[in-house]
Amino acid sequence: MNSRERVKATVECTGPDVLPYLPVVDVRRFVNDRPEDVPRVLEIIRSARTDIVITENNAPPGSEPTSSYRAMAEDGVDQWGTYWRSAYASTHPLADNGFDLDAYEFPDPRADGIFRIADEMIEANPDKYILAQVWWTLFERMHLLRGFENALIDYLQYPEKFKRLQKMVFDYAAALLDHWLDSEVDGIYFSDDWGDNKGLLISPEVWRETWKPLYRELFGRAREAGKHVWLHSCGNVTEIVPDLIEVGLNVLNPVQPKAMNVEQLAKDFGGNLCFYGGVDCQHTLPHGTPEEVRNEVKYYIDTFGRFDGGYVGGVSHTVISDVPMANIEALYDAFEEYS
Repeated sequence: MNSRERVKATVECTGPDVLPYLPVVDVRRFVNDRPEDVPRVLEIIRSARTDIVITENNAPPGSEPTSSYRAMAEDGVDQWGTYWRSAYASTHPLADNGFDLDAYEFPDPRADGIFRIADEMIEANPDKYILAQVWWTLFERMHLLRGFENALIDYLQYPEKFKRLQKMVFDYAAALLDHWLDSEVDGIYFSDDWGDNKGLLISPEVWRETWKPLYRELFGRAREAGKHVWLHSCGNVTEIVPDLIEVGLNVLNPVQPKAMNVEQLAKDFGGNLCFYGGVDCQHTLPHGTPEEVRNEVKYYIDTFGRFDGGYVGGVSHTVISDVPMANIEALYDAFEEYS
């Protein structure tokens, strides 16, 4: 199997030759905190088997508009007017201007150059599985614009403005999606964090009434075009996993063992949903031994990967600079060995 065939078989649970894996490493944290280890970290990443290539609407450096990713990495203002500092949004344009939607200029989802890097990556990787991002898709974009607390209560406090902004954000995401659906990508990667360590950020009833129809439309478009649907959603989102499957989800990330019941996820959804992530970034990676890391990798492969696929190897969020080098090496070595 080539990489594209392997990942498709994994997602669809039709029997890959080996499982793909893609741990996310925040290299910037190492640059800032452990610069002496950066060459080894990059060596590990570059030498790993790469089945999945992730791309997004990101104009080349030095050109406009500036994507949220680039602004986040470089400390700057993105095309939405959000200022990023140390990887966090420190301004919220529609909170700072008093929620004046008429005075706010939405970015252009079809601006010149924003797909140039992606097009080059797609062309350069004909045998890879290409995963295109529609990142900070709906709720996350709204709280980046409005601030987190405002975004949680706007539907009650300012229902008309909330609906108008929600529609504007949806239309932007849909325009990006339409571009990807006309390209040679294999999957669409959406993101909206809906949980914390205990459960959903809002009631499942409100989520189903207010947000589920929008995901149904976005996910449905992707599935109709023959693309897989991936979703990054942190926290314990177990209550809405059946809803997400119903509206077309194929792959759920990141699987956080400190928030979710891993065994229950496998029992209830294994074979009907592919899981991506799992290895614990909160305890095992920063504080465990290399052997504990290896054992955890094997556990996730055995737990989720036994459904003729159904598991993309990864971590419960991001490998940052609190993880010892020996554990990073053990993580990659174990994924390669056990997959």
